[in-house]
Amino acid sequence: MKCNLKTAIKVALLSGGAMMASNAAAYDKELLGILLGNGSINQSQYDQLIQKETITKDDVIVKLNKKGLQFATPDKQFKMKVGARLHVDAVASSGGDDIIGDNATNGTEIRRARIYLKGKVWNDFKYVSEVDFADNGTAVKDMSMTYTGLDWLEITAGHQKQNISMELQESSNDIMFTERSLVNTVTGIAFDRALGLHVKSKGKDWSAQLGVYGESVGKSDSAGGDEGWGMSTRLTYTPINTKTQVLHLGGYTGFRDVSDNDDVLNAGKGTDLKYETAHMSNLYLLKTGDIANLDKLSMYGLEAAYMQGPFSVQAEYAITNTSRDEAPDEDFSAYYVQAGWTLTGESRSYKGSDGEFKRLKPANKFSPSTGGW
Repeated sequence: MKCNLKTAIKVALLSGGAMMASNAAAYDKELLGILLGNGSINQSQYDQLIQKETITKDDVIVKLNKKGLQFATPDKQFKMKVGARLHVDAVASSGGDDIIGDNATNGTEIRRARIYLKGKVWNDFKYVSEVDFADNGTAVKDMSMTYTGLDWLEITAGHQKQNISMELQESSNDIMFTERSLVNTVTGIAFDRALGLHVKSKGKDWSAQLGVYGESVGKSDSAGGDEGWGMSTRLTYTPINTKTQVLHLGGYTGFRDVSDNDDVLNAGKGTDLKYETAHMSNLYLLKTGDIANLDKLSMYGLEAAYMQGPFSVQAEYAITNTSRDEAPDEDFSAYYVQAGWTLTGESRSYKGSDGEFKRLKPANKFSPSTGGW
């Protein structure tokens, strides 16, 4: 059924393109005939123009597979891919009344519902535009352009993830658990996506990144005041990097000057450090409340990971120092250690030039009838 559906979509797309090209060709021929008839062009010019190629299915390569709907020119100078992401969560909790005096929320939700466009133009420029429609709202995630024409440096401008923390850098498609760890409580509030300029140098087994960022997209609430800004850098090295064995080491640091409305990223997060057990549980194991008079914050962190065959372990430790106006400074630290074992024997995929794990790719498709699960 899948093959038939994909074939039908492909045929519809190509047939539609061919029909439009055919109609355009008919209109062009009629127009050229009128121009020839009134003497605007001669017969030689008419014959030359009528032989010009119209856009056909041979001018654009169209693919539809597990990577999404893809378009490309024959010379591969221009590419575009349309894709999506859908995460659905179901939450059931017990014992929450012992912590918050009330039971945690149980139920289901659309955790992420994203549509993206990505590709390249003139071979040296990559672009991405990704929007999330979860929570019955619209949120811009990634919207940036990257120049890749230099062998030793990539330059990215736009709305993007700030270069800090292995776990924050990893896609929600690729993290080991359904939600990120306690470290994300101190990294996410100040160093999630923001508008900025990012440079990156990389090799097969290492990466070095530096970025300068403003706030996230959206109208600033700093009436009569200034938005915040920040910087971050991340270094990674992978002394062991094979398909079945990886040793990852990394470190990062970041600085952020808070906006005049005391919102760290202009994302409605305020200055409250809190950790929810699940996105919809309303059960917070950590909740500081808004940190009053917050002026600046800085962060330092170390990360390490090891993978051997189907087993992998990953850990981070982060420290956040806050500077407050006319109030004592406060420091926060967090860490995590997480481990996983793939029951079907595959290894997680890892990309040394990004310093992060990518999604697990099953060796066999899901099919209980053939033992694939």
